[in-house]
Amino acid sequence: MIITFDCYGTLLDTSSIEQLISAMAREKSVDSNLAVTLFNSYEDRLMYGQTIIPYEKLIKKNLAFMDMELSSGSFFQDHYTSIINAYYSLKPFPEVLSVLHQLELAGHKLYLLSNSSKQIMRYNLKMLNNPFLQTFLPEQTHCYKPQLNFFKYVEQQIDIPSKEHIHIAKGFWWDIVPCTKLNWRKIWINRNHFNGLKEYMPYKEFSNLSNIPSYLKDYD
Repeated sequence: MIITFDCYGTLLDTSSIEQLISAMAREKSVDSNLAVTLFNSYEDRLMYGQTIIPYEKLIKKNLAFMDMELSSGSFFQDHYTSIINAYYSLKPFPEVLSVLHQLELAGHKLYLLSNSSKQIMRYNLKMLNNPFLQTFLPEQTHCYKPQLNFFKYVEQQIDIPSKEHIHIAKGFWWDIVPCTKLNWRKIWINRNHFNGLKEYMPYKEFSNLSNIPSYLKDYD
């Protein structure tokens, strides 16, 4: 079976990024919760821009907008290198490496889809022991998820419609919604224990990846 994965939040734990932003905000004596919210929301807004920009530049713009709203001068922009290094250092969730290894041994073909960049992904893939046949990034698709063209590009490259395939992701808006529109089979990794929207079913739901190998074995 072909298995496509989302990366951030699904395989790699990004909570360290928010913790870093929060710590920086406290250092500057600004609202740490607001700083984290602004970091996440401006990233989303910039990804919806008509012209795609490299992820590193997007992060720089994100920090500039944060400084504007928080009246913090260039404080967050001055910490750009620290934030990029935090992306380089992202760690897998506890169960991830074992699950990826099991899936690889079982003969599944693994692919990775991410709103990241080649430079950052070099470090991320090392942390994941890189079991993926190919990684798909905005530099290839010329758009960010959840735009359908991202998924359509992947679909064409690995001929998903004619093969047994399932997509595994934590992001409901970023992955589950577009996968539903394209009739992709999907597994939602609901790490936050949200109540999913029924209109985007069917999907299988797990709180982490631990049961994926046994589920796919029975699925086959």
